[in-house]
Amino acid sequence: MIAKHLLVTAGLATSLLAIAGEARPATPPALVCKLPRDSNQTLAPTVRHGLIDHLPQYPAVWLATPRKRTRARHILTRLVAAAEQGNWQNVRAAARAGYDTRHRPRESGDRSVFYFHAERHQEPRGRSIFDFTRPKALIYANAPGRPLVLVGAMWSSRDGEVGPTPAAAILRWHSHVVCKEGKKRGLKPLAGGRCPPGSRLTQGASEMLHVWFTGELRSAFAIRAPRPELCAAGLLPRTSCR
Repeated sequence: MIAKHLLVTAGLATSLLAIAGEARPATPPALVCKLPRDSNQTLAPTVRHGLIDHLPQYPAVWLATPRKRTRARHILTRLVAAAEQGNWQNVRAAARAGYDTRHRPRESGDRSVFYFHAERHQEPRGRSIFDFTRPKALIYANAPGRPLVLVGAMWSSRDGEVGPTPAAAILRWHSHVVCKEGKKRGLKPLAGGRCPPGSRLTQGASEMLHVWFTGELRSAFAIRAPRPELCAAGLLPRTSCR
C-alpha cells in the first residue's frame, strides 16, 4: 500500500553506506542557525540545518543536482521497502520491531489530527546515524474514530552531532527550542514559552529529520507534516482535508 505513494527509481546501485554518510562531530554551537532564535525570518533554501521555524517547509528540489535527486529517491525507495517488509502500517508489528506504540488517550471532544511519534528503544549505533531502513521513530496520523495510519518516519542525532545530508539541501535536519536542564533531554516549553524552574530556554543541541510517505520528492522531505500532500495520498481523513 505504501509503495504506490513513493517514487520508484531504477538503477540505484549506490551502496547504502555511501549514501547515508557519516554524522559529522560538532559542538552544540555549530547547530545554532544563522538567525536569532526568536526571528520571524526564513533561512535560504540551500541551508541544511536550523531551527524548525526558520527552515522553509519544502526543499528546493530544483537546486539539487541530478545525482542528489537520485540519492533522495534512493532513500525513499529503501525506506518504503523497509516499511513494507516490516509491515510498519500494522501497529502491533511496529511494536514487535521495537517501537513504542503506546500513545496518550484523546481528550473528550478533541477532533484534531495529530502526529504520533512511536520511538524505538535505544540501540547500538552502526556507522551512520541515518540508517534509512531503521528510523528512530515511526510517525502515525492519529485521527478521531480511525486506527493509526503510518505517514512518515523520523531520525534524530545525539547532542552535538550534525546530521549527514547525502541529498544536499533536499534532506534537511531541524532543531527545536527546548527547556534544558544540565545534560537531561530537552523538553517542550510550557504554555507561553516558559520553562520549569531549574531549566532554561535554548536551541536544542540535537537534530531531527522527517521523511513523509506522500508519493513525490518535494513533499516527502518537508520539515513539518505536509498536510495537502498527505490528504492527496489518502493518508488523512477527508474531514480533515477540507
